[in-house]
This record gives sequence, C-alpha cells and structure tokens, in this order.
Amino acid sequence: MRKIQPAIWILTVALLAWAAPNDKQAEVLLQAAMKLEMVDGNLDAAIQQYKKIMANHADSRLVAAKALVQMGQCYERLGSVEARKAYERVVREYADQREPAEQARVRLAALQEHRTPPPPSGIVSRQVWTGPQVESLEYGLGSISPDGRLLSFVDWQTGDLALRNLATGENRRLTNKGSWDQSTEFALFSRISPDGRLIAYNWLKKNFGWEIRVGPVDGSSYRALFPADGPFAWSPDGKQLAVLLAKDVHKIGLIPVAGGSPRVLKSFDWRTPGNMVFSPDGKYIAYDFPPAENSPERDIYLLAADGSREVRLVEHAADDYLLGWILDGRILFASDRSGTTDAWTLAVSEGKAQGAPELLKKDLGRVSSLGLTRAGSLYYGLRVGGTDVYTVPLDPQTGKVGGVPSRVAQRFIGTNIDPDWSPDGRRLAYVSERGLPAGRPGARILCIADLETGVQRELPLRLGYVSRPRWSPDGRSILFHANDEKGRLSLFVADAETGRATALVRRQGLKPSRWSPDGNTVFVLTTEYGDRVNRAPEVSWIVARDVKTGAEKELFRETTATPLGDFLVYDLTVSPDGRLLAFTVLRNKSRVVMIVSSEGGEPREIFRSGSDFHTHPNYAGLAWTPDGREILLVKASGIMGQTELWALPAQGGEPRPLGLSMKALGEPALNPDGRQIAFSAGVNASEVWALENLQRPVR
Repeated sequence: MRKIQPAIWILTVALLAWAAPNDKQAEVLLQAAMKLEMVDGNLDAAIQQYKKIMANHADSRLVAAKALVQMGQCYERLGSVEARKAYERVVREYADQREPAEQARVRLAALQEHRTPPPPSGIVSRQVWTGPQVESLEYGLGSISPDGRLLSFVDWQTGDLALRNLATGENRRLTNKGSWDQSTEFALFSRISPDGRLIAYNWLKKNFGWEIRVGPVDGSSYRALFPADGPFAWSPDGKQLAVLLAKDVHKIGLIPVAGGSPRVLKSFDWRTPGNMVFSPDGKYIAYDFPPAENSPERDIYLLAADGSREVRLVEHAADDYLLGWILDGRILFASDRSGTTDAWTLAVSEGKAQGAPELLKKDLGRVSSLGLTRAGSLYYGLRVGGTDVYTVPLDPQTGKVGGVPSRVAQRFIGTNIDPDWSPDGRRLAYVSERGLPAGRPGARILCIADLETGVQRELPLRLGYVSRPRWSPDGRSILFHANDEKGRLSLFVADAETGRATALVRRQGLKPSRWSPDGNTVFVLTTEYGDRVNRAPEVSWIVARDVKTGAEKELFRETTATPLGDFLVYDLTVSPDGRLLAFTVLRNKSRVVMIVSSEGGEPREIFRSGSDFHTHPNYAGLAWTPDGREILLVKASGIMGQTELWALPAQGGEPRPLGLSMKALGEPALNPDGRQIAFSAGVNASEVWALENLQRPVR
C-alpha cells in the first residue's frame, strides 16, 4: 500500500479546507492534527497544528475546545506541565462545550497534585539511557553495579545476558547462546553482587525449566545455583541470596551462594511477594505484598533474616512498591497515595519504623527499581509510551476505514488493551493495567465503557493477569482469562453487572477463547509446550466445550517436534453463524490462516504469508466481519514496527488493505453493525533514569 507523506497529506487537507465554511474548515484541520498525533505519532507537529486551530478558528468553539483537549493529551504524553494549562483553559473558556469540558475536568482530576511539602533540595533525576536499544527492555532490565558504572540487561536480539557500560555506552554480552533459531534459552531477572564482582540471573533452559545461575561479571564462566525463577536479592556480604520459591505456594528462602539447599524463612499462599531487598546490616529483608486476597494494592513488610519475626512496615490503602534500602537506614518506596506515582522514604531502626513516611520526589512515573548505588543513587526503568484502545469508523460504501481513531479511555492513558464489543454495539469491554511497577502481576482491571453515555466502570474481579475479555451473546456476562486464587491460569465467566466470576476451565497453556453465537458452547484453544531435551513435541488443540456439562469435543490439533513457544496456533475467531472457526498456524516459518467446521472435520487453508517468518510480513489478530464475508487480520512488518489492518476473503484469496496503519496495531474487533472497528495500538517502551543525592550526610 502506497503511503502518503505527512506533509503532502496536510497540504491536501488544507487545500480542501480553504474553500469550505469556517466550521467545516476547522473540523478538517482538527482531523489532520489528530492524524499527526494518533497515526503518525508526531506529537510536536500535532501540538503546533492544534495551536494554529486555536489562533485561526477560535470562533468555532466546539472544534477549538476539542483541539485544546487533544493538545493537553499530547503534552501529557510528553510529560509537560503544559497539559494542565490546556485543560484549565478548556474549563475556563469553553465550559459551554459539554463533552470536551467534561474530558478536561477528568484529566485535571487525574493530574491534581497532592498538597505536600516540596522534595528535599539537592535531589535530582537524570536520564541515563534512552533510544532504540533500551526501548524494548521493559522485561529485560536488570540491576546497577554498586559503583554506578555497569547496568545488566537482556539483549533480546539473542536472549543473552549483557552489561552496558554507562560511561562509554558500550554493550557486552556475558552469555553466548546463539540466535533464536539455534536455541530458545534466554536470561531474565539479574542482580549484580554488592562487591560488583558477581552477577546472578534467571536462565530458561532448553527443557523450559528455570534456574538461577551465578558467575563473574566478565562472563568467563557460570554455575547453576538452584532451580528457581526469581526474583531474588543479594545479602550485603554477598554470601546468600534471598529467593522467591514457587511450588504450590510461594516462599521466601535463603540460598548459600557457595551452594546448598535453601532455608525457608516465610511461606505464603498463591499471592506473590514482589521486590525484595536486604537491610544494609543484613539483619532484615524488606518486600512488598498484597495484604488481602482481594487486594491488588500492596504494603511493605519487614522479615527478620533468620525468619524469627515479621512486621508490616508500611500500611496504607494505596499501592506501595519497594524500590530499595538507602545506606543511611531509610527504605525507599513508590506510592500512588497522593494521586500520582511518587517516591517516598521511611526511616527504619532495629526492624521498626521511625516516624511517618516522607515524600521524596513527585511524579516518578511507572517505574521498576534497578537498585541503589553506594553513593545513594536509585537507578530505575521508566515506562514511556504505552498501549491504548481506539475506535474508528468503517465506511460501508468503500469498505475502508474513514476518519481518525478515537481513544476510548481518558484515564490511565497508555495502559489499555484487548477490546471487545457488546452484542448491542453500545459498550466496549477492555483491560486496563494499574499499579506498580509496570507490568506487575495482578494489577489488571476489567473495564466496561458505554460509548453512548461516556460512563466507564470497573468490574471488581480481584484476579491476576486478566486478559482477552469476550462478551456473551446475550450481553449478560463476559468470558476472560485470569489467574485464580492459587495462581493457576483459568478461563472465567463474570457477570457483566456485578463482576461475580466463576471458573469455567483451569488449564495451563490457555489461549484465546470464543463463544458460540447461541452461548451454549465455548471454543477453547490450548498449547502444551514441548521439551527439546527429551524431544517431547509441542501441541496445540481447539475444543468445543459445553458450558453446562463441561463436555469437550476436539475440533483441531497441531503438533510440531520443535517447540516454538507461543506461536504454534493462535488468534481464534468464530463466524457470525457459528458454523466455522478461523485461526492462525505457524508452519515452515509461514503464518497460515485456516478454517475448520465448528462440528469438526478436515480444516482448509485460506491464506499463507511469506515463506520466511523473520523477514516477511506477519499476519495476526483475526476478527470475522458481521456479514461473514471477510476476516480482519493485522499485517506487521516487524514485531514492534508499523502495522496495518487488512481484510481477507473468508473463502480464500488475497487480502486487501483497509486504510488504517498504526504502530503495533492489534486485537481488532468489529461492532455488530459493521460500521466501527475497535482495536489496540501503541508500544510500551523503556528508558533508564537515576534519582541522585538520596543519601543523607552522616552527622
């Protein structure tokens, strides 16, 4: 598909608007500016266009108010205080424009600063690492060395553990597993020892089992320490690791770095302790943990290193996440208690809190701790960008997208995924990620947006890893995936009004599931991962499950001798009449779209992508059109690159572009009337920052 250059596109719109009435002209210019913002991602250019609209079309009050709101959202994404000024101007000067004024009030409420004392003087934040190399490291950042010179991370080009020299900008791999074609092994969580000589890290083995490895920071050798997948923390003397052990229940245990079995200090239920750090004297271990089974928020606890006693150190209704322990005796934590995510400290002596927490730094952002240096600097990963849910009109005459995508949620921007339309076409269910740090388990909320009234509400599910909501045909309940009270991956059905959830299927490897049009059957996709060492095959299968009896009938099965991870079979969708299922299979490094009868039988191939999985466009994200004639699918040029929405004839043939292209577009869903498409788009990216001068001088 030929892409129109942004400058030419804007010039064309401007020429069209020249001869139009003033309101029409302003609306066309607004659409052009929104395209710069949402489609091209050029926030600075969009802001300038919004300013021109304000200057030249102030008499078109509705359009001017909308432009101000959009400009505020651009400033928010850039982290600028100008966002507040834009929203305040809407409320002050355009109160008569009901919808944009209400949007501005909502954003102002979200940005409202808590009246707290200013942070101590001398504390500064500094950007340490940004750009393409670090943007994809949301789940690969490790820890800072005690001297602040080296940062560990996962090089996702191969999955190897690596170190970055922050002074020179040089990256160096510590492991050498080869390419992904050669091995599916990879490193994950990593921590550099207190003396800076060793590094411990999680390693996924060929048999898909995890182990903790320890080796020198020069990468010359390593040894397996224990079969566990972290997180963990070094003791100050470097002789032990405090490790999260998971088998039936979660436990904190101490493992000797020299080798040996762990000593369990504390057992939990299915809930998971988060970040763990030792006190500077090695006598205590601090960690964050949800205080109740139905709470996604966390408090901070202090456990004696010999397991003899435990206290709740920070107790608050807010979400409190441990960042580290400063050498001067204060713990450092992030909290949303003031309405924004801020850094707080609490003095601790002899295992007890001394006084109340103190605000250290406002507006820290969505962060994950990379540890503290000896000099008292906190290094942290900061999530920037994000994914949102959008809707866009579909022109029934041309069969293509018409207009500019509109963001569904005005709060928690950059954290929303997985949209699905209700049968009446009025509501959207989607998942919103909350809490700290970015990507923490158990912090996903199932939301419902009424697009006619603008009302948005949250279902009180209190389950972990909520994903893939799907409305029932009668609109009374929602099917979704989540972890149950014991951490098991399960398929649930929840009442759309009360949020009361019932487990339908408990099975590891669950993938997208769909209702039959009559609501009596759920089509369930499952993948059982293989084992390269023992040559166990990887298997994916689709079953039709009777909702009332639980009886299952297998409809399709795919097996490969070489384990592939998540990519064997995926993207399940059901035809409007319920007679056919469409899904995608990875075969010979090609993505193949197939169709099978909902009663079972021989499947047939209707589309096959290029022969090379790594270099040719990939097709993913399936949704059947209401008339049953076409299947929407997403065409991507790369894992994190620009993506396009296409339509594939359900009977087979070449797909056609629909005229919608955004970064990381996915999860397309068609309104039952066929005139609107909902989808998610956007990429979570990372930067590395340092919060410096935290340590108080010794008196």
